[in-house]
Amino acid sequence: MHPPKNAALQAPEPPSDELTFVLDSVLGRLRAQMRPEQFDTWYRAFGVGELSQDELEFTAPSGFVRDWLNRNYYDRIQGALDTVLDAMGWPRRRVRIILGRSVLGEVPATGGAEPIPIHGALRSGDARRDQDGSAQQLVSSAVEQLVDPATSCGVEDLPKARLVSAPSDRITAPVRLNRDYTFDHYVVGPSNQLAHAAAEAVGANPGKGYNPLFVHGNVGMGKTHLLQSICHAVGKRSPASRVLYLGCEEFTNRFISAIQNSGLAKFRDHYRSADVLVIDDVQFLVGKEKTQEELFHNFNALYDNGKQIVFSSDRSPAEIPGIEERLVSRFKWGLVTDVQPPCLETRFAIVKRKGLLRGADLDDEVAALIAERITTNIREVEGAVIRVIGVAAVTQRPITLALAEEALRGISGAVRTRQITVPDIISLVTNEFSITPRDLTGRCRTSRVSLPRQIGMYLSRKFTDLSLEEIGHQFSRDHTTVMYSVSRIKERSTTDKSFRELLARLASRLESGNLDRPARKD
Repeated sequence: MHPPKNAALQAPEPPSDELTFVLDSVLGRLRAQMRPEQFDTWYRAFGVGELSQDELEFTAPSGFVRDWLNRNYYDRIQGALDTVLDAMGWPRRRVRIILGRSVLGEVPATGGAEPIPIHGALRSGDARRDQDGSAQQLVSSAVEQLVDPATSCGVEDLPKARLVSAPSDRITAPVRLNRDYTFDHYVVGPSNQLAHAAAEAVGANPGKGYNPLFVHGNVGMGKTHLLQSICHAVGKRSPASRVLYLGCEEFTNRFISAIQNSGLAKFRDHYRSADVLVIDDVQFLVGKEKTQEELFHNFNALYDNGKQIVFSSDRSPAEIPGIEERLVSRFKWGLVTDVQPPCLETRFAIVKRKGLLRGADLDDEVAALIAERITTNIREVEGAVIRVIGVAAVTQRPITLALAEEALRGISGAVRTRQITVPDIISLVTNEFSITPRDLTGRCRTSRVSLPRQIGMYLSRKFTDLSLEEIGHQFSRDHTTVMYSVSRIKERSTTDKSFRELLARLASRLESGNLDRPARKD
């Protein structure tokens, strides 16, 4: 910290409106240094507190956000504050991040969490039941959602979408669009930013820019959400437009049906008269030569008339085997963009957003647990949110960290080649640090043993689905010791590069099953 340039002429303490100006200026500098989703996640409720001669307090909305900012963004905040105060001619102050006083005032004396009302814990589809429906009906609904979380991630049957206005004698079927799959509900991050921007542009001006738009990515990355968002956007801007949305298999089945029933002319007229044609999962064209040929000619007719075409697939056009080269070439005419697995900040924002859509304002600690535990795709993240809310509804308990741990037990968003257990971790750590399992789980508190023990607890937390209490039992400690150990290891890994590399090596050996310490090279 730099001392004031002239202590004798130290600037007077600024009034509250000037402190607000300082806060806005600091936030402005931070916003310019970060991705939008990062800024929104960590600073959307950032406030300013009291000013002292040495410190300026900033307030966080929760203990989780406060701790995260202290661990990961403290230097950045301090640098922004230094720059702002220097420009204003005020002496520098040290940053202190505290829990907002309004938040402190809301915590019950018992420290318990207020339960989320059961009637708001599930998605709005519950409104189809009578308001005075029995508790048993509600529990049954929640259990149905828990049976297969993937199927309840927004795949809600809706009436025939008004976006599709084909006459009844056309070859068509009810097209079901998820009302939540709009751009307003899409969480943007670095993994999907280009795809989202392109989809928004298509929704605003179909046929004018990216035509065709081809979005590819693994299962559960939000491709269908983007495609249906385009349909909703076009329908809202141009209600008279004919927007056809369907899966590739449905297109194939209707093509076959048209051939069998001498309805090919109607089939072609139906699809070639669309203003926007959106086909999901075109990888299912593989091996269907006649369908590929029909789609090729439909593509040409639509494109020549300036109509918008949108495709999605689980891989890029060039990587889909068994697709005619001329059709692959058409896929590439416009923009080919991908969606990747979301980063931690994006997953955190998704969890918060999906919780709110289902009537649950999840605590940051709960949201962070889900975001850290489920890493593979958005569908798994959303399924985990539904599972947590459903368990709370069924058991009539508040959504706490302990309940979330219980609900997520057995769910793993990352595919591993082997099951990792605490005994595996104990074996790895004792071999690495040349100590015995009895040392690790005993009462010894010397630094020679305490650090390996903390690492063992940290790895157990990261690689197993055990609760804090269960991990503590394995190490003969209570759950608060486990929490402290995990926090200490995370904190040290943010500032100590060699320690971070050690953790990475241990994690790699753990996942590969190589629990013995590598032999030293002479």
